[in-house]
Amino acid sequence: IQSLLYNYMNELLFKFCSDGFCAVKVDILEFNETEFRITANLQGDTFNPSIHSCGTEIKAITYSNMQIHTEDPNKVDLYVIVDI
Repeated sequence: IQSLLYNYMNELLFKFCSDGFCAVKVDILEFNETEFRITANLQGDTFNPSIHSCGTEIKAITYSNMQIHTEDPNKVDLYVIVDI
């Protein structure tokens, strides 16, 4: 699961770096561990410095202390540390 989540978040970071797409909301529709696939609806916008404020740039997603909590069957809580 961690590898699938890592790769998905890495793709989102790549989309931001290459296309400027900034995801604001991510609805996971399917999380298929067997076929190593995530299907999701993304809502967001192209980053525009004249409209959006810029904080600290994320350089990379990391596995460091990555946590996935599934105690509640209706939601999943994630804890991810990023490299800045």
